[in-house]
Parts: sequence; structure tokens; C-alpha cells
Amino acid sequence: MVKKKTFEKWVNDYHDRIYATIFHIVGNEDDALDCTQEVFLKAYKKRGAFRGEASPYTWLYRIANNHALNFVSRNRTKTWDTLQERGQEADTEDDTAQMRSFRREWLQHLSKTERRVIEVRVFERKSFREVAERLNTTENSAKVLYHRAVKKLQQVVK
Repeated sequence: MVKKKTFEKWVNDYHDRIYATIFHIVGNEDDALDCTQEVFLKAYKKRGAFRGEASPYTWLYRIANNHALNFVSRNRTKTWDTLQERGQEADTEDDTAQMRSFRREWLQHLSKTERRVIEVRVFERKSFREVAERLNTTENSAKVLYHRAVKKLQQVVK
């Protein structure tokens, strides 16, 4: 049985990676946040079933992946369908290069700080703690800046 303190450490250590996994599948920030919370709740209730044969991240990842796939199949949204279509269309090198340059254009709509948060968090794949350290701010401020930037980018993309 996993102790409460150990589980709290797992949440701190793996939250961002689990969120990213879920976000990649559901394609929507709000749904990804909700699913992430549900995954950790589900894992906490089932922590007695963790046998320790795999790493905690592997166990959480499987729960998250299954939960997100079930969520998508229950709640097929236009966003998911659009992302799937884009993924199938962007197979050629030309398409990929065009998407990269278009993404650079999207970033121009952000403030310097928001752009830096996106670069560190998304492109360098750093945790919010690491983003905060780089920007000399708090972890919560980094999260707020990141989510604000994502909202702006969603408006630009639409």
C-alpha cells in the first residue's frame, strides 16, 4: 500500500507529465485539467493496487492514457476531430515546415514573457517549477502566465 505522503510526492513529481499526456489526447485545456484531476483521484483510491513492479509514472501514465481515451470516445468534440484531421493532413515535409512557420507567427501575438513561458514549457518540455526558476518568478505565476498565453493562442488559431 502506498502511503499518503508518497502519493503526494507522486502528484508533485508527475502532475505536469500526466497533464501533457492527457492534453495531447483530448486536445482541450479545460478537459485535460479535469481529466488530470480525475486520474489522480482514481489513482489515489486505487493506490493499494500499485504493486511496485513498474515505476509510479508508468502506472499513472497507463491510468491517464486509458482515462483520456475513454473520455474522448464518450465526448467526441469538434476540437478532437479537427486535431485528428490536421494530424493526417500534415504528413509531408512541406506541410510540417508551413506549420512551424505558422506557429512562429502565432507566438508574435504574445507578450515577451508569455512567449518565453511557452518556449520553456512546450518546446523545452520543462516543468512549471523549472519555468518559474528560469523566469525568476513563482510556480503559480508561471502557471497563470502559461494558461493566459494558451488562451491567447487559442483565439489566434481560431
